[in-house]
Order: sequence, then structure tokens, then C-alpha cells
Amino acid sequence: MATRRNYSVIYQDGRTRIVNNTPVNNFNPQGIAKSFLDILSLEMERLYDNAEYIYRSIDPTRAVGRDLDRIGFLVGVQRQSSIYAADFSETNFSFFIDKKISWSINQLIDEFYSDSEKNILVQNGYLVLNSDQTVSYLSIPAGTTVFNSSKTITYTTVNETRLSSGSAFVAITAAGTGPTYNVESNSLITHSIYQIPELRKIARYIKCTNIYPITNGKYAQNDEEYRYNITTAKAALPANELYIRKVALGTPGIRDILFEKNKYGAGTVHIIVDGVSPLVSNGLVSITEQNIQNAASYGDRIYVSAPEYLGVELNFSIRTTPTATDPLSVRNQVRNALISYINNLPIGGEIIWNRLVSIALEIPEVIDFIPNYFKYGNYDSLNKINKEQIILNFINQKARYNEKWYTDSGLVVCCIA
Repeated sequence: MATRRNYSVIYQDGRTRIVNNTPVNNFNPQGIAKSFLDILSLEMERLYDNAEYIYRSIDPTRAVGRDLDRIGFLVGVQRQSSIYAADFSETNFSFFIDKKISWSINQLIDEFYSDSEKNILVQNGYLVLNSDQTVSYLSIPAGTTVFNSSKTITYTTVNETRLSSGSAFVAITAAGTGPTYNVESNSLITHSIYQIPELRKIARYIKCTNIYPITNGKYAQNDEEYRYNITTAKAALPANELYIRKVALGTPGIRDILFEKNKYGAGTVHIIVDGVSPLVSNGLVSITEQNIQNAASYGDRIYVSAPEYLGVELNFSIRTTPTATDPLSVRNQVRNALISYINNLPIGGEIIWNRLVSIALEIPEVIDFIPNYFKYGNYDSLNKINKEQIILNFINQKARYNEKWYTDSGLVVCCIA
């Protein structure tokens, strides 16, 4: 494209040409020559501006906003809209009776409601009785609001929840779009059941939580993300590895994937997803699998799974400087730093023991790190327990290609020596 010229450059060039090629030399502000040259210079500047705008609007590397959307439309790539954080798997968020009281739903209702009050609950649809008049289940209506502890993040239940024995799982969706509604495990721990007059008596005994993180909330694609999708659209032809990877990584909450061809026979693809959060929920796996299935060629069979989690248990002591003012705070810093290191290792990653020790010693006021035991097991993310534990030496430990290290504050114990 020609270099843009502004009014001053055009005016000076025009005046020089007129002086050199004509007898006109009067360019006073009231002069005719000055007026005509002003008009020409201003219009030429506008032409340059329009030409630059047109060129920019059709250049994928420079177009923005609606201009970029038009380019995407021409190549068949749509900008991804904002997404609500949600989990529809019904294996993550649940209501349950407070485990501190160890009551069944029948005991809870009998404790707080008379027979006449039970009949009101039944008439209003909150209680279902068996033929022998015992409680079958308590109905928590769809649209019940659940929050994090500070009530800054709000979700609502999608369906009716039937609470009887154990945990009653239900699908939930955020009240708004974007990553600000993404939550970590055990974040949604308060609810609005107390706002239902008939259930107010027992609301405090009904608890809730999300076992896995919910991290699929996302803002609409910005121009840079959309521009990348447009420029790679031709290279990422449907059904090839690049395209499948692109679709998988486009799912909010997915950090990386491991791609295995023909693992279960010809025409099969096994994909192991690594989430932004340490644990990948079944809901996130299902969404990713659905997105990939929609993009895969006919006849391809796609299998998507979370990695196999290896729960790391670490028990150690630290020695602080004599001048340490808050040893408990130092202990928490060390524990959190080690948890972050282990959880951010990729699938198939290796725990470097010297690195783990150095992370602890890098915390201010820590002068010594004394390990007591180091072991791992097959981590059951649903029940939050570590199975089949193996005691390890204090050396580097590498996971297999489909395994991922995981730990949390319940598995890492730090004492002050």
C-alpha cells in the first residue's frame, strides 16, 4: 500500500509544483490559489484515510471488531461467543445432609416437622412419602441458588434435586458468562434453601459442595484469539490432529491434551485432557468429547478421558530463623508453594526432589527442610482418598505418560521443627 500522506505534506508538495510550473505565486490566506490548494489537500488526505481503512479492514493481521468478523465469515470461521460456566454431568455438585449429625432424611423430617406440617410439605411438592408414610425424598426445586462463601459467585440448579440418602447430585449453571464465575473444588458451599418458608427449619442442616472445579466459563474471543483461528483455519483441516487439538483447546478449562492415535484400533483416537485446575471434572470431559465428536470425520471414534491421578502425600518439618515473627504463616507459605509446584506439573511430569526442597528453602525465614515421608497412591477424586499408597525414597519420581501428579492441603503435612 502507498504511504499515507497528510494535509501538510500534500499542501507543500502542491504549492511547490504550482510555483515551479506556473506563474502563480500568491498563496495568501484570501487568495484563490490557496483556497483551491486547501480543498485539494483536504480531500486527498481523506482519500488516503479511506484507502488505509479499506486496506486494514481486509488484512487479517490488522482488522479488528466487525471487520475481522467479516473476514472470518468468508473463510467459515465464527468468533466464539462468551460461555456460561456450568456442569451438567450430575456427578460434581451435590446437596447432602450435614455429616456432623449423621441423620437420614427420614430422621431429619421427623425431628422438625409434625404430621400436619409434613402434609403441607407434600401438598406443596417439597416432600414425597412412601406407602408406609416414611420419607422417600425431599424435593429441592430447580432454580435454587448456590454461592461461594462470600456470595460473590452465584450458580443455579438446572433440575429438581431429590435428596434422600447420601449425596443428591444436580446440574448447575452460573448466573453470568466469563471466567469470573469459574470456581475451584469445594467452593459452592452455601445455598438459598432458607428462603423457602416450608424448608427454613431444616435449611441449616442441608449442605452442598462441588467436588471438582468448574472452569469452562469464558469471555467471547478477543481479536487476537479470533485472528489466530482465522489464520490457522486452512492448515487445520477437519479430522487432522491439528484441528482436533484446536477444537479441544478451544474448550474453556482445558490447558493441554495428550493425543494418541489408534490406541483402541484403527480409526480410534484417545485424548487425555489436562485442565487449568488440578482436577478435571466429568462434566469438562463430556463437553470436550462432544466438541471433538462434532468436529471429527465420519467413522472416527474419539475417546476422551481425564488423566490417572497420583496423589502425593508429603510429610515434612521446616526450621525457621529465630527472628521469625509468624512461623505458622511461613509454614502455610511453604505448603502452598509445594502444592502449587506439584499440581502444575504436566501429564507424565517428573517431581524433581531437589527442586521441591529448593522451593521450600526459597521461602523467607526458612533455614532447613526435614522430610519425614514421601509417598503416592491412586487418587480417588470423587471420595478424596488416596488408595494403594507406596512409600518412596527422597528422589525424583516420574509419572507415566497418562498419569498426573496431584496433591492438596489434606495430603501435605508441614510441621515446625
